[in-house]
Amino acid sequence: MTAKRSIEKEIKAQRKVIRSLKKEIFGLDKSSKSSYIREFHSEMSGYRKICPKEEILERAACSDIVYFGDYHPLDASQKLALDLLGELKARGAKVVLALEMLYEYQQETLDRWMKGAMNEEEFLEAISYRSEWGFSWESYRRFFEAAKDPFVPVFGIDYEPRDQLRFIRRRDGMIARKIDSIRNFFPGHTILVVIGESHIASSHLPADVRKITGGCLKETTIVQNADEIYWKLLRKGRQDAEAVQVGAGRYCGLTASPMIKYQSYRRVIDLWTEGAECDIQTPSMGEMFDNILNFIVGGRGTLEVTVGEDWCEPVESVIPEIHCGTTYKSISAHLRSLGMTQKGVLAAAENLRHSGMSYIPAVNTMVIQRFDIICAAREAARFVLYAMRDEVGPERRIRRTIEDRFYAFIFEEALCTLGARLVNPVISCGGPGELFEAMGESGSVGVPLPGMTLAETRTVAAMLRYHIDREKTGGKMSTGKMKGIHRLGIRKRLWIVKALGWTLGEALYSGFHDGKVSLEELQVLFRERFDREGGATPLYLEWVRRLRPYRG
Repeated sequence: MTAKRSIEKEIKAQRKVIRSLKKEIFGLDKSSKSSYIREFHSEMSGYRKICPKEEILERAACSDIVYFGDYHPLDASQKLALDLLGELKARGAKVVLALEMLYEYQQETLDRWMKGAMNEEEFLEAISYRSEWGFSWESYRRFFEAAKDPFVPVFGIDYEPRDQLRFIRRRDGMIARKIDSIRNFFPGHTILVVIGESHIASSHLPADVRKITGGCLKETTIVQNADEIYWKLLRKGRQDAEAVQVGAGRYCGLTASPMIKYQSYRRVIDLWTEGAECDIQTPSMGEMFDNILNFIVGGRGTLEVTVGEDWCEPVESVIPEIHCGTTYKSISAHLRSLGMTQKGVLAAAENLRHSGMSYIPAVNTMVIQRFDIICAAREAARFVLYAMRDEVGPERRIRRTIEDRFYAFIFEEALCTLGARLVNPVISCGGPGELFEAMGESGSVGVPLPGMTLAETRTVAAMLRYHIDREKTGGKMSTGKMKGIHRLGIRKRLWIVKALGWTLGEALYSGFHDGKVSLEELQVLFRERFDREGGATPLYLEWVRRLRPYRG
């Protein structure tokens, strides 16, 4: 399969899930068909060039006004805005923060809260936060925390009616006048406007501000994750781009795939319509299963899984149970009730400490302590992997030697990384891991890993370096020291397995995008059961050698 065909297969798998998501969302919200929204999407349908984030920061730091297009349901959107605020302050810019989330008439309440004259609960009640805004307070609270030290003036800039699109252009005009008023009170400041993305099409709010101010202000506009820009970057194999320039002073940053973006929207709608007790994890996990299955085998309908000892069911009949718990103790008790051994419970707890969630094939259960998009994508891929291996349930477990098990787990982590990349290609899924980060570029370890002493961390890092060196030099993999690595306890072994699996998974994804790894080869790896004694190590070394150009 050529690189172009490989990427089109990946895009087709994502778009199939996104079509269903958008139908679910916009069946409730008709605003996407309005001319106002279409104008925004038309403007963000292409780009001039790929650019580093530093270019945006340099321009923003010397701008009079910075428009930041906020995608309200997506936590990564607010995080990027906060990072921008921090960078502006660090570069010496005097900043004023202008937030759409607050009405202009709520300014007095905001000032009282910022001065400590009322507590947070009183503030949220006074501004009717849940009914008037309703998006995650945990995400938006961070703006006010960031504005306290060092002090940044904060203003509410929105006007009613917020929930009627036919008045949105009038709102833009009123917001523009408020921004002009802020500029007059704070000359020489950069006004950071955090507002819904559709407002900042060049013919919308920015045009109204230019009309009022005479066009004398230097402006920078930043949006995020525009669908058409994302697809174009993916087709060019540049899903790793930090940002692109859309036009003069106009940029688009990349923090999430369209599927992740629309999932965040649907989760908020579910919370609004069904309340805080609604199940927001199961639909998201199901869509991630579908995305990966669409890519690997063409969808759910093409895969069957053995249930028990001798009968098969379509994969949709064995979608795992999702169990949420807040503590290791409660989750461990649930797993024991399903018949898991103490050793299995301990292994699951260790995985939870790493990522907050874990798929456990022996009981076909997804346990979640904290929901994170990247980790969720990895665990969705883990389920698909075990389903394709036909290894779901206690009767299907394969007994392997210690060495085969070690490398089977590395392949498992690698394919989970690959699967997560298919769900959200714009973010390195899982990163190099805390172990690589602790080692630093020099390889020396200065900080301990979570749950370990500094001495233990240095020991694990030394073992990882030894393993990588043996791979590079083609040395024997059956030395006494290597066998010691294979026999490490679960906690230390997991750090090494995840680090090696991440590097292999990233290399597989890059090789696939370059047309050097075919879909058929990935299917073989997903189905590989490692049930032939002694077969795992040579297969690992074969792929390491083959993917060396992509492993750094």
